[in-house]
Amino acid sequence: MMQRWYRKLFAQDGVISIEFSFLYIIFVAFVFIIFEINKFIFIITAMDYSLSEAARNSAYRDNSTSVVDYQQVFDEYFFSQNAFWSMFINPEDIKVEASFCSTVNEVIKGHCSSLYNSKKRLALYSVSYQYRPLKIISQVAWSESLFSQLDGLLTRKVTYMIESSR
Repeated sequence: MMQRWYRKLFAQDGVISIEFSFLYIIFVAFVFIIFEINKFIFIITAMDYSLSEAARNSAYRDNSTSVVDYQQVFDEYFFSQNAFWSMFINPEDIKVEASFCSTVNEVIKGHCSSLYNSKKRLALYSVSYQYRPLKIISQVAWSESLFSQLDGLLTRKVTYMIESSR
C-alpha cells in the first residue's frame, strides 16, 4: 500500500512529453527568427552585390557612336542578375534609379538630375526594396518588436564616375 502511494506521488508519466511540447514551441520560434534574420541579411547582400556589379558595368560604356541611356543600361545589368536573388526578392518590388551630378556636393545634397549630359560625370545609382518579414510568429510582444525593426524600405546607393572612350 505504501509503495503504491509512493509511486503515485513521484510518478513521471507524461512529464517528458509536456516538457518537449514547451521546448518544441520555443525551438520552432527561434528557427523561424534565425531564418528571417538570415533572409534579411541575404537580401541586403544580394542588393549590394547586384547594385555594385550593375553600376560598375554601366558606368563605362562606349558612347562614341551614340548617346547612351545609362538608366536603361543600369536596369538591364541589374535585372539580368535576378537568378541570384529571385527566390527571395520579387523583381517587381524593386525600384532602380540612376541620377547624374556634376560635383560631389550635388551628390551629397541630393541635387542630381535624371538626365545625363557630358558635364554630369558622377552617376548616383540607387536600388530600393520594401522588405516585409514573413511574421510566422505573431501576437507576441518580442516578435512584433523584432518584425517592426525589420519591416521597412531597404535602400542602397553607390556613386561612380562615368568614363567614356570619347
